Amino acid sequence: MKRYCILVAALLLLAGCQKQEAGGQAVTTVTNAGAVALNPIVTVADPAAAIEKIYEKVDIEDILEADARDLSRIFSIDTGLLESSFVRYASGKFGIADTFILKPKDPADIPKLREQLEQVKLSTAKECEHFDIYNSYEIAQNGQIFEQGGYLILLMVDESIGARSVIDLYIPKN
Repeated sequence: MKRYCILVAALLLLAGCQKQEAGGQAVTTVTNAGAVALNPIVTVADPAAAIEKIYEKVDIEDILEADARDLSRIFSIDTGLLESSFVRYASGKFGIADTFILKPKDPADIPKLREQLEQVKLSTAKECEHFDIYNSYEIAQNGQIFEQGGYLILLMVDESIGARSVIDLYIPKN
């Protein structure tokens, strides 16, 4: 009887793991009591989808998209160093929720762009220091700047952990 129970348990465990082909990419899903599915590893970056997904749950009014002119005038970012940019920011009247996803033309320009994003973070924190709406000062101070998939990213949003997981879903980590 014990052998029968062990055999049945082993078969159920093996039946829960299966491989599926999805768009030419092998995706492994694990099915168990919680019906957990592992997300496939991203191979092609989609920063536009990432920024859309991040702002689905942001409830701050006055979210704006920055074009090259805004990046240069408002944030002092050298747009000549950029291949592309995906930037949304809050006016500051209702708090902050700023996300910068920048693709440099040349990887050698990453240190310059990182320094410019550090300045954006510092100036945002300074603006919020004495006019702290909805914890804006702490959000700005805790802003994350990191490289991922050839992009330089600045996250200054309330749910930075959730935003970082969205970035991980849409931009490869290599």
